[in-house]
Amino acid sequence: MLEGRKPLAVFSDGYPSDWFDEYLAPFERFVLSGQIIRRIIETPLPDLKRHRSDLEGIRDVLFALPGEERRIDAYIRDIKNRVRDWDDELERLQGSLLGYEDWQNDWWIEQRVKRRETNN
Repeated sequence: MLEGRKPLAVFSDGYPSDWFDEYLAPFERFVLSGQIIRRIIETPLPDLKRHRSDLEGIRDVLFALPGEERRIDAYIRDIKNRVRDWDDELERLQGSLLGYEDWQNDWWIEQRVKRRETNN
């Protein structure tokens, strides 16, 4: 990302999570220096406590290069807050937002289709 090859990175896990905080800690200096932009979204999930008493919800951490903040907004609007089931179109959108080229998205979706066909 710092080399400019990928404009967006997204990480998600339950919270609180020490390992997740430790995993993301190396990004902090780049956020503080303005080399990358960070947005954190914590979504409380009270029902999760029934299955995982150690968790309060899901934390999404999105990083973008300066000038690419629109990708964070689009990811939240179209991927995180989607109102339909996951499909190949959303997979392609996610790949594009993350900075993958069309041919890479084509290949990835082709692999998804093959897996679905194999599993049916």
